Amino acid sequence: TETATVTWIQVALLVYLAGIVFFAFRNVYSLVRLLMLLKSGKKEDIGSYLPGRKERVTLIVHNCDIAPFSWMKFVVISEKDLKENGEEILTHEYAHIRKRHSIDLLIADICIFFQWFNPASWLLKQELQNIHEFEADESVIAQGIDAKKYQLLLIKKAVGTRLYSMANSFNHSSLKKRITMMLKKKSNP
Repeated sequence: TETATVTWIQVALLVYLAGIVFFAFRNVYSLVRLLMLLKSGKKEDIGSYLPGRKERVTLIVHNCDIAPFSWMKFVVISEKDLKENGEEILTHEYAHIRKRHSIDLLIADICIFFQWFNPASWLLKQELQNIHEFEADESVIAQGIDAKKYQLLLIKKAVGTRLYSMANSFNHSSLKKRITMMLKKKSNP
């Protein structure tokens, strides 16, 4: 009689495929939650809050307390945040949209999808998110918003939670690094 033997290569391939299936389901679940959140809010045009913007961006306003974030051409924000700090937050999120940071994160997620076992792919996504936050913070300061007021807003928002891994969250990055980057003097290109 023949006995079936399982080689270590087959086990490794099975573990690899199981990881891909797990992260596929995780990403689909996150995307479905994100789309449901986009559908459930009140839709507005961002132009009424940030006049003179060229790109068409849809503002989704929610009654519930939700951390502000952007994804593709959408900015999601709570009514409370819109009333209290709307200009700063919307300028920050608009910078993410204008620089197409959601596409970068989507590509990073695809890399993680296939390289889930590789710590470098996770670190790459984390550093990419940090760079995105630095760029968005720089845009806010360049728009003439008071840096100290903006830094206090970041500290206030640092206690929020981040629910959607595919989106650019307002309070994502390491706060100390973000504030340090805002205070740095630019070197000559």
